[in-house]
Amino acid sequence: MKLDAIDRRILACLQEDNQISNLALAERVGLSPPACLKRVRALREAKVIIGDMSIVDPKALGQLVTVVVEVTLARASLDVVDGFKRKMVGQPEVSQCYLVTGASDIVLIVQVADMEAYESFLTRVLYSDAAVATVSSLVVVNRIKFQPRVVVDGSGP
Repeated sequence: MKLDAIDRRILACLQEDNQISNLALAERVGLSPPACLKRVRALREAKVIIGDMSIVDPKALGQLVTVVVEVTLARASLDVVDGFKRKMVGQPEVSQCYLVTGASDIVLIVQVADMEAYESFLTRVLYSDAAVATVSSLVVVNRIKFQPRVVVDGSGP
C-alpha cells in the first residue's frame, strides 16, 4: 500500500492516541469523517496498522525489574533458531524478542518482579535449554525513553 501524506498524518495521530474518535481524527487530518474511517479501515486491512493496545506500567503490576538479555545459541541452524523463537513466544516474562546480527543471536526484553524471579526464569527457560550457549544479562537501572511507535515523516514507501 502506497502511503500518502494524509495516511501518514492518520498514523501519527493514532500512535499518539488510538482511542481518538473518528470525528476528532478526521478533523485533525483534514478529512470528512466517512473518508477518514475508510482510510483507517484500509490501513488495517493492508496490515499497516497491526494492532491496538493499552500500554501498562509494569511497576503497577509489581514487575519492578527489566532485563535486556543477549542469548547466543549453540548452533544457529534453522531448526534451532525456529524452536527457540517459538519457545520465547510462549514465555510470559518475555515482552520482546529479536533475532539480531552481531555477537548474539537473540535479544530479549524480560520483565519480572525481582531478581529472584529473574533467576527462576534463567534457570527454567534459558539455562535448561541445550540450544543456548551463552547468556548475558543487562539489568535496567532506569528507563530513559520508552516510545513504542514508528517515525511517520513521509520519507518511506
